[in-house]
Amino acid sequence: MQFTTIGAAIVDIVVSRVQPMRAAKQDVEHIGLYAGGGAVNAALNVAARGAHVTVHACVGSDLEGDLLRDILRRHGIQTAIPDHALPTGKAVVMVDEAGAARAYAQRGASAWVGEQGFPGLESADVVYVTGLSLESQSWLEHSLTRLTASRHRLVGTPGARQLADPQALLGLWERADLLCVNAREAARLCGDADLDTDAPSPDAARVLARRLVRRPGQSILVTLGQGGALFHDGEQGHFHPARIVAPVSTIGAGDAFASAFVHAWASGAAPLDALAAATDSAARVIQVIPANLAGPLRT
Repeated sequence: MQFTTIGAAIVDIVVSRVQPMRAAKQDVEHIGLYAGGGAVNAALNVAARGAHVTVHACVGSDLEGDLLRDILRRHGIQTAIPDHALPTGKAVVMVDEAGAARAYAQRGASAWVGEQGFPGLESADVVYVTGLSLESQSWLEHSLTRLTASRHRLVGTPGARQLADPQALLGLWERADLLCVNAREAARLCGDADLDTDAPSPDAARVLARRLVRRPGQSILVTLGQGGALFHDGEQGHFHPARIVAPVSTIGAGDAFASAFVHAWASGAAPLDALAAATDSAARVIQVIPANLAGPLRT
């Protein structure tokens, strides 16, 4: 399978076991430098599952950009990652003692994915789109419009900037064969402010998924955190419970779940089998500090 991921490639500076500040300086358990960003996390995950992967992203002409390209290549991943005048994007990720993560991001070059086009999309079996700036999304839609004869499946896992403007997201949303969102994001896209997104039920997710379908044949994946996940195949919903594990860090759980699901789904797995594979993938990632299993960045 030829898998193409599109989106952010950034450096995650992860600080773990952070406690509430009581002084100007606090000792922490661990500070590490890791590859991150939705396109990178997904690429590493599906490459480990045997897919041939290309990443479309954008980094600066700096050490951080070189480190990101290097770790992808060491995992057998092709890169379509041009240099940009802006620095490579970075995120400082603070992980508390319960494993909950909070990130402070500087997007940098990652906001300019696709400024030079998306060469090679025509050879992809799966085009997996993670969070993009609205400029990058516009460039991608232009490139996809020119691929009328392509055989790819298009998957959208929109980011915060796209979800903040559903009208701007609409083109990608309608075009996608599969849209992946969590319950809170699904409710926002549906304009449902009354949904209890802290503990959504499978029935509520089923209703949201049906409302999110924009065309015949489109599928929707709604993740419910510790409540599991629901896949709507266009006709019916398939629910799978979560696997409960003690989290070390929740960062990257969504990327791990969605990318593993898409790999299994695109490979022809039955819905519940694809959901089970995704559940196992997310459970593995939340038991490590970084957002993926590639290990730390190093020269």
